[in-house]
Amino acid sequence: MSKKEDINPEDSAEKYFDEENYSTLIIGADKNEGSAEENAGIAGLLIEGLKENKVGALRLLKEQNAQLALLNAIDSVTDTKDRSLLVAACWESGLDFTNHFDEFMKLLGDSDPLVSLEALTVLENIENFSSVSVLESGIKKLDKLIQSNHINAPLLEDLRLRFESIIEEMNSALN
Repeated sequence: MSKKEDINPEDSAEKYFDEENYSTLIIGADKNEGSAEENAGIAGLLIEGLKENKVGALRLLKEQNAQLALLNAIDSVTDTKDRSLLVAACWESGLDFTNHFDEFMKLLGDSDPLVSLEALTVLENIENFSSVSVLESGIKKLDKLIQSNHINAPLLEDLRLRFESIIEEMNSALN
């Protein structure tokens, strides 16, 4: 099944975009502010797509520039396995979550180690930060999590060092 033509459309995430068989909501740059039912439906579709055909679902997310839809889905799920799957999709999709730094800092403190770990990976993949103050704020949040003996504290220490290094680079570039 390595060739594209060998993939059965019924087994791929793309089947959800077949307008003849599904009522499709295209996800994009605007956050869905729908009802809790609609939000749960989007989360369900994303989770199902990621479970059925991860590569296809990740490609669709990237093509749709679906950062806000993913964040909305993360907010609407309570099952930690599903939440960690959606947070992982954020970095696996290759989407840029630079503008959502604070959301991932919150997820970093999640009591579920996998959700926290996936949020950490998203933060590690951010390449451009808007300001030193954003990173300094992140370091303060990291310090609180580390001091609270969060289960991922050793990894949080590494992220803290990375943020400090980026601050040094940013300050050097200004001088």
